[in-house]
Amino acid sequence: MRGVSEAARQREALRQQQLLGALFEPPATPTPTPDALPGWTRGLAAYRANAAGHACEVLRAQYPSVLAMLGDRSFDALATAHWLACPPTLGDLARFGGQFPAWLGGRDDLAAWPWLEDCARLDQALWQAQFAAPPALRDADLQRLATADPDALVLRLAPSTCLLESDWAVVTLRELHAAPAPDVDAVTRALHAAGESAWIWREGYDTRCVALDAAAAHWHRALREAPTLGAALERADAAFDVGAWLAAAVRAGWIDGVDAVRNQENRE
Repeated sequence: MRGVSEAARQREALRQQQLLGALFEPPATPTPTPDALPGWTRGLAAYRANAAGHACEVLRAQYPSVLAMLGDRSFDALATAHWLACPPTLGDLARFGGQFPAWLGGRDDLAAWPWLEDCARLDQALWQAQFAAPPALRDADLQRLATADPDALVLRLAPSTCLLESDWAVVTLRELHAAPAPDVDAVTRALHAAGESAWIWREGYDTRCVALDAAAAHWHRALREAPTLGAALERADAAFDVGAWLAAAVRAGWIDGVDAVRNQENRE
């Protein structure tokens, strides 16, 4: 906030923390004077209800697949329960909901829906990709990629990219539940299908995800784990077309940059 002093920012942060504390305090512990208590209680109750409703809307926006799977009433009931069990720590409710997938996975009453947590994680990854920094790939990076020894390079993936590996067909389930009326038979088949590795990224203003085959998933995993591009290339499946992947990666914005690895003498 430009033009606002640090002291004012601290006062606003304290005010938000006090409000959050009041929202989640038991109603039987009011702090105002006796004369002000009826108005305070009514106002706080209204604020709690409005905040819980807003939390439901925030979770609806972040987790559309879970919403489609559960339906409006069940989803809103879970959203309200999550709001009470995992209250926000920041005044900005738009940032609420990061714990939702793990919280879903830990509920005994959802044990019959074991795919729900991973489907929520896919929703979450797509939501977060919207706000990630854009890739910073430059012509110098491409020149370095074309001319330098791969063992002396590190390929950085863009901040919006994410590899999500699941025991469930999460991409297929997401696509099926994006339809106004999901095909029940197709959903049943997807629930009995093999797991999928989802590749998530943002291209322009659109977030996208695809299910990767085993070789592509192995390559993306190697890029994240291997110390150099050369080491990742050594791990790649023989049939995997790295050249085609690089062309697609540059076009879609999957690469953030290509760094030169300093030699051992410079490290010591």
